[in-house]
Amino acid sequence: MSQPEAINLCIIDDIRSVVDGLTAMNWEEAGIRVVGSSSNGEEGLDLITRLLPDLVITDIRMPKMDGLHMLRAVLQEHHNCKVILISGYADFEYAQRAVQLGAFDFVVKPFSEEELMAAVVRAKAAVMEERTRLVDRRKMETKLRESMPALRQEYCAQLVSHRTTWEEAKERWAFLEIGLQPRDFVVMLIDIDRFREQASEQSVREMELIRFSLLNIVQETLAAHAPSVVFRALHDQYLAILNDTGSSRPIDIAEECCRNIEHYTKFTVSIGVGGSVAELSELPDSYRQAQRALSHHLFTEGNAAVRYEDVYPVASQKPLALEYKDELLMAIRSGNTDRTTTILSVIAEEVQKLVSRQSPDYLLSLYEELAASAIRTFYEIVPYADIQPLIQRFREAQLTLGLPLAALQRQLLVLCTEGAELVRRSSLSEGQKVVYKAMDYMKHRLAEDMTVGECAAHVHLSASYFSSLFKQVTGMTVTQHVTAERIHKAKLLLVEGAQVQEVASAVGYEERRYFSEMFKKITGQTPSEFRAGYHGDRPET
Repeated sequence: MSQPEAINLCIIDDIRSVVDGLTAMNWEEAGIRVVGSSSNGEEGLDLITRLLPDLVITDIRMPKMDGLHMLRAVLQEHHNCKVILISGYADFEYAQRAVQLGAFDFVVKPFSEEELMAAVVRAKAAVMEERTRLVDRRKMETKLRESMPALRQEYCAQLVSHRTTWEEAKERWAFLEIGLQPRDFVVMLIDIDRFREQASEQSVREMELIRFSLLNIVQETLAAHAPSVVFRALHDQYLAILNDTGSSRPIDIAEECCRNIEHYTKFTVSIGVGGSVAELSELPDSYRQAQRALSHHLFTEGNAAVRYEDVYPVASQKPLALEYKDELLMAIRSGNTDRTTTILSVIAEEVQKLVSRQSPDYLLSLYEELAASAIRTFYEIVPYADIQPLIQRFREAQLTLGLPLAALQRQLLVLCTEGAELVRRSSLSEGQKVVYKAMDYMKHRLAEDMTVGECAAHVHLSASYFSSLFKQVTGMTVTQHVTAERIHKAKLLLVEGAQVQEVASAVGYEERRYFSEMFKKITGQTPSEFRAGYHGDRPET
């Protein structure tokens, strides 16, 4: 019974008794199987060609074709076959030549079974070693083939992030078999609209199947127009690199991707299309442009493609809506949900007026700042256990990428109004509510000559009781608070470049000299010195 790793052996000799004697040896015990024999070189070569044995034992001198010619023919066709030559003393130099030509070994007549078996076992070991190397190589090749998609993805991600010349890339490009022409590229970034929100009830496996199906639709759509590479990028995004062949506009291809995904699935995508670039080294430029274009889906409801060329160029950002931040926090601190809603509506209106001239990143940072300030306020007032669930829900919603501006505004509205209600119910005493109402009143009249009596009258309290209550709640007197608010507003105006006299008037000081003395007393600098720290190149007038 042959072993699973048995080595096949052919025996070739023109003397029949030698063939019979060699065939009768105990090869099976050594894991070797005799599969054929022959009495001359021509028949032996035909036998080897048919049976493809691992080992051959042959005499050097035989009729029709000697062992040397047969050896040369065998090794030309069957490189892995191990040939052991049998030779007499007179054939010694002849046998040495055969070994130089590629024979594995030779055994000199007369020989014992042990000598021949030892040579064959060595040959078997060489065959087994080559088999192992071949198996290992095939395993490595299989692993390489299986990992090629990931290697291509990794390399393409590198190409869009780092400038790489064609000379630097062409060898690896060929090895990875990247199916693109090496010039004329466009990069697209594709984001699944509100994917985590829509697929929140799905299992991880179902979510991956959805992502794969969307990727497949994109790949097939792009392939119909141009050579392309598409792969998963960060989060719920895909990155596509395609050749700009000129037959179809990239924006038209992107819009077709949007239509196909909407038609075949319940999802939609937003696509940012970068500009066309000629050289491989310019891929990072198209990639950054695609990112910029995709960010402008903040202003859409998704299911659309945006070209970088259509993005409104913004040189600098006009300060927007942050003057309402302090009022928003005051409304939150007072637990006034109606006032909170009103202020957020005003902010949303102001944002909408200038939305086409604002960078999406700028607007995102604005809403992040408002949300962060509100959350800090909640932590200062509301017990952790009461406010944490609301904050956690808000942060989970923020994980959803590609939210349109309207959704961000809704999320902030829910956070602030529900938080303000918690403030109202859980921690504000009547005295605190009165003081915060008075502080809101003061904030809007910093340019006026306010008195403690006027502030107290606004909240229907006597001046003395109001002063005592105000100090108890804030730790400051009314005068100290008003002064601090005026200096804070003065700093903002000076940073914006306003002149000192304008600032003094805007914060309730008729005399510039008195304003300057008060400003220096609190900040350690005169208004002019403070302003010069931000606008040293602008002369004071």
